[in-house]
Amino acid sequence: MKKAKGNSGRRPIGEDPKVEDAKPEILVTASVVPPAWLKDGALDVWNRLAPRLIAMKLLTQLDAETFGRYCRNFSRWLTMQDRLDDKGEVYEIQTASGLVRRYEPAFAIADRLERQLSAAEANFGLNPAERQRLYAARAAGAGAGAGDLFGDNGRKGEDKPSAAQNAPAPARPTSAVGFLQ
Repeated sequence: MKKAKGNSGRRPIGEDPKVEDAKPEILVTASVVPPAWLKDGALDVWNRLAPRLIAMKLLTQLDAETFGRYCRNFSRWLTMQDRLDDKGEVYEIQTASGLVRRYEPAFAIADRLERQLSAAEANFGLNPAERQRLYAARAAGAGAGAGDLFGDNGRKGEDKPSAAQNAPAPARPTSAVGFLQ
């Protein structure tokens, strides 16, 4: 979309890294190994998403357990969606007061998993808004100096303190009323 609009800011437009789809049983890329407890569908999710996240430098071995949880929850969410496709979102039971409609338990489970997935997706940049936020933070960090954290804003060679820094500190009030002024 950015390329179609043009590049009015003349800054380079980032692109998602291209990763060849590999389909081994367990994909080990850039020394990021999936947790041993990751099985079946969750491992498929790992193999599909991990290479892209590694290429974007958003997944390291330190994050493997957390991302493994995301993959497992995503696999469970897919299972619940299949169950809901088969059974529907509600079911009916006969009680003493008549016919009552209730939510299918898979609906509540899928809803809870979806909330957890949304939070995890934000952490790993798995939605467009978070990816843009991460790209912007990286771009801002690349242009800033190492000392920018405390307000020197990358100014080099300015060793002279400003007039505001040379001004004497205001006198401390001696009574509680002085603090209110």
